[in-house]
This record gives sequence, structure tokens and C-alpha cells, in this order.
Amino acid sequence: MKQLLLLLGIFTMLVMTPSCDVIDQPFKGNIQDTTSTQQQRNVLIEDFTGHRCKNCPKASKAIEALVDAYGSRIIGLAIHAGPGNFTNTNTDYPTDFTTPEGKTIQNFFGTNFLPVGMVNRENWTASGNGHWSAYTNWPTLSSEAIDSTLHIALEASATVVNDTVLEIDAEGFPQTPLLHDLSIVVLIKESAIVSPQLMPDDTRDSSYVHMNVLRDFVTDTWGTSFGTSPMVPGDELSKSFVGTWNTSWIKANAAAVVYVYNPTNYRILQVIEVPVN
Repeated sequence: MKQLLLLLGIFTMLVMTPSCDVIDQPFKGNIQDTTSTQQQRNVLIEDFTGHRCKNCPKASKAIEALVDAYGSRIIGLAIHAGPGNFTNTNTDYPTDFTTPEGKTIQNFFGTNFLPVGMVNRENWTASGNGHWSAYTNWPTLSSEAIDSTLHIALEASATVVNDTVLEIDAEGFPQTPLLHDLSIVVLIKESAIVSPQLMPDDTRDSSYVHMNVLRDFVTDTWGTSFGTSPMVPGDELSKSFVGTWNTSWIKANAAAVVYVYNPTNYRILQVIEVPVN
């Protein structure tokens, strides 16, 4: 009954967008607290979008409503990739939000229309499109993912050194026996970017505020090895990364997103985002 009431509340927010209490995870300074009794399963929503896609702002609002409901356990990522008529630039839509990695992900998962998304990349198969989901389905899928078992907890920190060097440290702590290898991905996203967007009523909003925009990958698109089967609770995994910080990005509006996934089925086991210092 509680879950039903929660889902009804989220659907109401998609229409009326009232604010709700934010449920925050514990933090240790700038590093997310990941002791097994405190960290819970988080959700990555990969939102394939475009600034010339008139229904895409509805998907962005859906993520906002879920963040209002679940706080930092929902991590949105706006991937500007898809048909060129939605993502290309012109005089009215001058900002190029696309990235090579975003296009690679879009091509691999076959998301050829917008808006569409994936929630922790659940239900992926080599053929078919069961991993795609409309934004109207994200509340139900997010609730199911949040209630599922946490298999690995994560910690991370991100620091810019000498203005252009980005250093990221990540640690993982298995919470259950893991009988498959793990891969880790690190990327940067930025919010509060003002740039034109086509709106649902076919008007152009020149002051639209873009949120959760994928800026760049620190790893390559599919990441790097993070652990080899078997792994058990008590094991500690770690990896450090060095990337380039673009000085046009605003640190206060940016975050490093770190996720670990099963490379055999691409399912995301855990995701966190941390501020860039």
C-alpha cells in the first residue's frame, strides 16, 4: 500500500510539480558515506534528449519530480543524442550538447527516438527494446530499482588540480557475493546551462535551463575493469582516474557520476554522484 501511495504521489508531481521533502544520503565530507548499513541502491536515469525535441522538457520534469521524491538516490543524466533533427545546431539552437560517448551509447542501445530513457539499464537484451522506457514509466521503474538489493556500495571524490587536471578516486565495497566481473565508468555532468529549447507548445524558450547535461567521460564509454569474479563482502576495490577539466564548465554546477555495472548485461549495480572540488 505504501508503494502504491508513493507512485500515485509521483504521478501527481509530474502534472502539478509541487515540492516534496528530499531524502538525502549520509555524507562524509565530500565523499559519499557507503557503509553497508547506510548506503542504499541508487538509480541512474539515462535521458536521451535534444534541444529541438519539443517533448523532451517533459522528461526532464519527470526526473525533477523523482529527485523531489527520492533525493540524491535518483541521478539524472541528459544525453543529447539521437536523430539530427532533434540534436543538431542552427541559428536558433546554437549550443552543441552532443558528445561522442553519448552517440556511442545511443547507437548501441538503439534509442532512435526522443524522449526515451533507461533506468539502470534494466532488461537489456542483445535484441529487442525492453530496456527502453518512456518518462511516464520512470516512477514505477525507479521505485522497483530503489527497493532492490544493493550488491556493491561506492565512494568517490573529484578534485580539479591546477585548473585543468581532474583527479577522481573511487572505491567499491561488495555487499553480496558477486560471481561476475565488474566495470566502472566515470563521467562529468553539468546543470543550470541556459540555452534555447523547443517547448511542448512549439515555442522556443531562449532562456531554458538545461539540467544534468552529459559533458564528457573521464573513462572511455564502457569504462574499465573494477573487479574480477568472485568477490565477497569484506573485499575492497579501488581505482583512480585522471582527466581534463574544461575551464568553461562551472564547478559549482557540475558533478562527477560514478557507476559500476555488470559487463555481461550492462545492468548498473550502483551509481553515485559527487561534487567537483
